[in-house]
Amino acid sequence: MESYWVEGLFVTRTGLKRVKKTGRVTSSDVELFARPVWANSPAEAVELATDLLDGGEWQETPKVSRKTEERQMRSQGAPELPLFDLPKKRKK
Repeated sequence: MESYWVEGLFVTRTGLKRVKKTGRVTSSDVELFARPVWANSPAEAVELATDLLDGGEWQETPKVSRKTEERQMRSQGAPELPLFDLPKKRKK
């Protein structure tokens, strides 16, 4: 088994009920899914991630990769945000 990183947007269970009534998806009904999943193949990782949605449905096909988005960006040499390097405040 290998670890796959599954990322995508999904519509929540309550959002699906609202879609049946109104016929449209609001931004509050869509949530981000980004988790590592242990599986034998990328297809199995998507199936296991779909089970973790708790009744929701994918808004679009999820992206499956072996690395997180952060690791991919760092390996490409993308600059880091300066916000995270702020000095810590000292207590008086």
